[in-house]
Amino acid sequence: MAPANYSDHVVSTHESSARQARSRPRVVDTDCRRIKQKDQVAAVSSPSLPKDRPRGVMRRIMSGVLSYGVVIFALWYLFSQLNSSDQSAQALALITWIQLVVVVVLGVVNLATNWPPIVIALPGLRVREAAVTNTASAALSNTVPEGGAVATGLNFAMLRSWGFSLADITSEVVVTGTWSQMTKYILLSLSLSVVVLQGDAPEGTGWVALILFVLVVVAVVVLALILRSHAFAIKIGAWSDRLLRWLAHLVRRTKVPDLAAEVPRFRTLMVGLLTWCWARLTLAMLISQLTAAFVLGVCCRMQGLDESTISWAMILTAFGTATFAALLVPVPGGIGIVEVVLVAVLSYGLPASDLPAVTAAVILYRIATFLVPIPIGLVTYLYWRKSKAWRRPVDSQRIVDGKAVPAVSAEAAGG
Repeated sequence: MAPANYSDHVVSTHESSARQARSRPRVVDTDCRRIKQKDQVAAVSSPSLPKDRPRGVMRRIMSGVLSYGVVIFALWYLFSQLNSSDQSAQALALITWIQLVVVVVLGVVNLATNWPPIVIALPGLRVREAAVTNTASAALSNTVPEGGAVATGLNFAMLRSWGFSLADITSEVVVTGTWSQMTKYILLSLSLSVVVLQGDAPEGTGWVALILFVLVVVAVVVLALILRSHAFAIKIGAWSDRLLRWLAHLVRRTKVPDLAAEVPRFRTLMVGLLTWCWARLTLAMLISQLTAAFVLGVCCRMQGLDESTISWAMILTAFGTATFAALLVPVPGGIGIVEVVLVAVLSYGLPASDLPAVTAAVILYRIATFLVPIPIGLVTYLYWRKSKAWRRPVDSQRIVDGKAVPAVSAEAAGG
């Protein structure tokens, strides 16, 4: 989500800058301190896109076999839950052309809600540019095993071709990624609590909801303290580093991240950006996540599954649970895993006669959120490759106090 050489996408007069970036891959954080890059960031700063991991050919083949093996097993399990081939056919027969048109439109709308957070976190980026980078990377994530690394590299390459610095792009990726995950888990904890209070959850789910709610509150508080205090970031990083190394010793694993350095660096990447955009970013991210859940709800309602059958709280819970499951099992776009989880959660407590309708609703939802981005992303990627009119020189602009300014002006102000 095989990319082309990045040197094909920049203006020829800046090839010397690209060669320097390749030889000395570094990042300048908001405190103007140079930090030596890890492998991932170093790959991004080079002229070519980072190779997908695992790097070895055989390991890559095994990764693909494992990913698609999980997909096949999950889909087999999903359709095996339908009692007969007649029920499987019935699930597909419930889908009409009108419903397909509706979900395609909803899929495009859902995609569009992903663009404002990117624009907010990267001032100077135009909406059309956010649309291109988001849809192209989504298409790769949905089709390529271990596609996350390639998608991230493509994002960096596109944003670099529009003149943004590596430091500003890294801050945007870290902030939007963190805000997205936090928003999903907050919504999941709230919706699961509502489902428990409604009495629609399995026995024992109340404890799960309570534990999840506590964990989310703790995570929010710790994140707020990290952003508020550099000293606290250093302390929590050092404590987490000791804990992680102790656990690594128990499982005889030697390679672990240096959290004592990474947590303060994480804070540095986030704090400068969030000081001027956290409120707008939070609102935009909330709208984006709720829109995706709304698409699932519309698919259920089109299949006749009303509020008394599947509540909106249950729909939001199913959406959050499926998102979390997709993070745990690395298959392209969560295909297979998401469907199984959605059907399992949405059909809980329903009679077997409603299972075809639930399955049809999930299929419609996945058409909107999984299939629709693929052709759109292919078109936008090819457009970015061919069109050079909107390119800007690499590192030609920097973000200062929430505004994009020419890099020369930013350096003069900093000096």
